Amino acid sequence: MQSHIYETLDTQNRSIPWYPVPQQPNSAMAGKITEIILQDEDEYNFQLLMPLLAQLSQDNRWFAWIAPPKKMPKSWLLQAGIDINKIMVLQPDNGHNELELATKALESGTCHAVISWPGELDGSHFDRLKAAAVIGQSHAILIRPR
Repeated sequence: MQSHIYETLDTQNRSIPWYPVPQQPNSAMAGKITEIILQDEDEYNFQLLMPLLAQLSQDNRWFAWIAPPKKMPKSWLLQAGIDINKIMVLQPDNGHNELELATKALESGTCHAVISWPGELDGSHFDRLKAAAVIGQSHAILIRPR
């Protein structure tokens, strides 16, 4: 049985600082939003993302994943060269939705990139995420279905 992404956090340090950390702009993508539209949640679509996720996991700051799908086995992540020790997975709950978690992770400055599976967003949501990415010098990546 394959392990899923959620199981990769068992040994991860849980004391993540959420206060803003001053960052020097070190990436042309800092303060930007990239949107990726997938036709469906077919496993092949997620495998296409693995090289991108591997590259993004190489930075010195955290790489936050907000509400990722459960179809991403740990074996895929490791085979793609993703540094799972730099990934922080955040799941929405009754007190925090995907947008709130992504906004907080982006503006904190502790994450160089935040990848989120937010579902439907309107213009004000994009503005909020863009402002948070600028504050934290982070890069927002939104993966949504068509």
